[in-house]
Amino acid sequence: MPKKIQIAYSLHTLNAISTVLAVVVMALCLWLRYEWDFKHYVYELEAQQVLWTGPYILIAASSLTMATSILGSWATVIEDFQLISLFALASAMSIVLGMAGLAYTLNHGIFHSDLTPWLEERFWVLFHEMDYNERSARILRIIQEDMECCGPSDWKDYQTFNKVLPDECRSPVTGNIAGGSCAEEFALWMEPRTGWLSGIALLLVVIQMGSIFISLWLRKLILLERSKDNRPYRLVVESAKGTVNDV
Repeated sequence: MPKKIQIAYSLHTLNAISTVLAVVVMALCLWLRYEWDFKHYVYELEAQQVLWTGPYILIAASSLTMATSILGSWATVIEDFQLISLFALASAMSIVLGMAGLAYTLNHGIFHSDLTPWLEERFWVLFHEMDYNERSARILRIIQEDMECCGPSDWKDYQTFNKVLPDECRSPVTGNIAGGSCAEEFALWMEPRTGWLSGIALLLVVIQMGSIFISLWLRKLILLERSKDNRPYRLVVESAKGTVNDV
């Protein structure tokens, strides 16, 4: 059946694309987890739950996607409608996981999200602890220098609380004071990383939705073809039974 073959090839193509995208999503998540500078910021800010929960969920979703793609390709080759049904179910579970990870990452990884107020609150804690806690002072100095920011909200925080303006708040080239909020600058620094990850994860979810639709279509054609193949046999059996009864 030409139509069935075309649908099978389409499903193979979508499974291959899903596998590649799943590998990319997993690679980006692992990079966010183990990249040295970012990992250092996360540990010092105690932001493991905020910044790593989304990538962990996406790692699980991409792992499931790779497994279901292999299952879907094998089920398509042997034309097993039960395995195709299992593939559709597993793909739906992967979509739910992917959407959950995507939503959490966007809600805790871009500028206009829960990340910015959380960072501002965390930077205020470090700001007030910096006078007697060397660890808090160190991480605040490092972030102010790396992000070219000054204070939890702006450089006037030091003036308001009668603190000495640190050298890290000034540009090493011009000597001008950095005017940006550290919470906002850090969130803006995070946004391209989580934005690319979320965009690719969303594309993967959309392709998986297409895979589910095509797999169910293929399952319907397989069942229809098998019912046609079995119909003459059933008619012969029924007529044979009728002849025996007449005798």
